[in-house]
Amino acid sequence: MLQNRDTLVEPYFPLDRTDLTERTYAVLKERILTRRLEPGSRISVPEISSALGVSRTPVNDALKRLATEGLVEIIPRRGTFVTGLNASDVCELFDIRLLIESYAVEGIVSGGLSAEYLQAVSEPMARMRRAMVDDDYGDYETFVSGDRELHMTMVEMTRNQRLLEIYTDLNVHIQVTRAHYLESVENARQAYQEHEAILDGFRAESAEQVIAALRSHVVNVKSRMLDLLSQQGGSL
Repeated sequence: MLQNRDTLVEPYFPLDRTDLTERTYAVLKERILTRRLEPGSRISVPEISSALGVSRTPVNDALKRLATEGLVEIIPRRGTFVTGLNASDVCELFDIRLLIESYAVEGIVSGGLSAEYLQAVSEPMARMRRAMVDDDYGDYETFVSGDRELHMTMVEMTRNQRLLEIYTDLNVHIQVTRAHYLESVENARQAYQEHEAILDGFRAESAEQVIAALRSHVVNVKSRMLDLLSQQGGSL
């Protein structure tokens, strides 16, 4: 519990009084997505309230919102805990992700938007490349952010707001898996190569080539995540 408190207060000052629930929610969500709040750990409302300089009301409201997103579980008379992922969760997430992104790819290529997509993701790809220059791989969060942008941009370019909302909700949980498997520089390098294969398909303006590379990438990541789950007792 003390470790969770430390991760909250370390770089922060008390929040100002503007939209406290939203800001508390953002702080907690960022901690969960970057695994500074570990899966299965108990979240103490009094400690968070004290660390952020807010009352318990915005903390409780933020936790209720996180619970609707599946990031925490509120158990009566026991407390609130960071949600973990099991093998079934991972399989479902990545299967749905592949369906949505494949649909987006077909729209981008058939709509003649491949060049626009390549331009949009050139900067995230450059950040990903710079993040893994050193074997120490100290900037993995930058890589994770670039990875997220590359995939999110596909769906944003469908101009389908409802689909984007569904994918955004899904992506919250995908982001948790990214934080796990991209900790390894070897995994990051493999993921980068797989992203380059995806972009090669866009350069060729071939939806079939993009989707084949995308499927290979998603299947590989899912397989690595399932291996990691097995090593860690079946839950992340």
